[in-house]
Amino acid sequence: MKTNHNPRLRGVFFGLLKKTVLLFSVILLIFSCSDADQIGLDLIESPATLHATDTITLQAFALPDDSVATSISRMKVLGVIDDPVFGKTRASIYSEIRMEGNEISLGANPQLDSVNLVLTYQGSHYGMLGTPQTVRVYELSENFPEQDTLFSNSSLPYIPELITKNPDGFKLNPAPTDSVMIESVMRTPQIRIPLSEAFGQKFIDASGTPTFDNVPNFLEEFKGLYLTVDEHLPDGPGDGGEFKGKGSMVLIDMLHPLTSVELFYHNDDDTLLLRFPINEFAKHFSQIEHFGYETANEVLRNQIIDQDLALGDSLLFLQALGQVRTDIHFPFLDDLLEKPWIINKAELVVPVQEDFVSRLFPVPPQLLLLRHREEGGLTFVADYALGVDYFGGLYDESNNSYVFNITQYFQQLIDGTHPNLGLAMMPSRAHERPGRVVLHGPGRSEDPMQLILYYSVFE
Repeated sequence: MKTNHNPRLRGVFFGLLKKTVLLFSVILLIFSCSDADQIGLDLIESPATLHATDTITLQAFALPDDSVATSISRMKVLGVIDDPVFGKTRASIYSEIRMEGNEISLGANPQLDSVNLVLTYQGSHYGMLGTPQTVRVYELSENFPEQDTLFSNSSLPYIPELITKNPDGFKLNPAPTDSVMIESVMRTPQIRIPLSEAFGQKFIDASGTPTFDNVPNFLEEFKGLYLTVDEHLPDGPGDGGEFKGKGSMVLIDMLHPLTSVELFYHNDDDTLLLRFPINEFAKHFSQIEHFGYETANEVLRNQIIDQDLALGDSLLFLQALGQVRTDIHFPFLDDLLEKPWIINKAELVVPVQEDFVSRLFPVPPQLLLLRHREEGGLTFVADYALGVDYFGGLYDESNNSYVFNITQYFQQLIDGTHPNLGLAMMPSRAHERPGRVVLHGPGRSEDPMQLILYYSVFE
């Protein structure tokens, strides 16, 4: 991809000139924005001439995204979706459990009654809830690593023996909005997974030992849990209509007071419940797998697997949870440097491909634009710091598009503050929320992605 490393317009004169003419340029913008010129054509000779153009060449293509930091959010994603566009995606959870305090005692002669893993729903979901899924729970064989941030492509070793009470796993019919009755009390929507007696007995056996003295001792015996979902979903056409796929993903509130391992037991004096919570001190993250996009849409596969970047002229793809992003480049900005420019407004318009939108696959409410840094990695464009009312990126349902104001970013390119390395577009909150959208590429004859630029040129 061509990048621009030419020297930029700098100097005291240009800096003073920009400040002097900025107000004049804004006034001109109010009265006239009708003159559109292609980049590279001769510009109108004028001390301060206002122009508008929507013919700046864009190059855009979808590519596999880097992993995202799924450990930084209290919400974790669980489930599997077989998406007719993006193929199969699975979200699993790794998590520690903790003690509610030090020096826990189960009393005299404790006996196990039952043990459950409780996962509290956040309330929203993605995909079709009607597809049953099989949840499998394992114990970790090693402790979480020392680092605080863990990513969506991470994994931890686990003991390959299920600890669910059902040796085939827990059959889940996701119901994130349905309250549940527990001992004659209606409780918040939750998943309750009965665990094996062998796992529950480990807690009983730990009573009166150093394991329950403090958290470090506890984590040596109970290193954590791995929750995953069988990738094979029941046969069927989904909802028979707009979805045409199957499966769903739900959000789990890891810091809800009820999200925990519940130990029911009795001793010589009483029948008791002891919770081992997943609290703010417990480490946890979501792992995301896409299975090589084997069943994904052919255009998507050809872009991100075969790297046929020319297909981005027609369709572009975004998928949250660190799966697919779209990169955007401005390959001919050298032509803008022939004369001093003031960018009055730079607006990136990104239409949505309606064929792939449904009530089960709504578009993300907001997209983000980040710039590529010369030292590697991504960072927010300057316009983002001015707030959503200025920056935009929200889905406009009436126009079926996203619109970004990247005026400051583009002026910085002209000034040479940042090199012209392009932008990366992805869904907002991509580290904790499922979501995807298909977009128009910049080469389409109707409703293409385009940059609309209002600028003033000075001699």
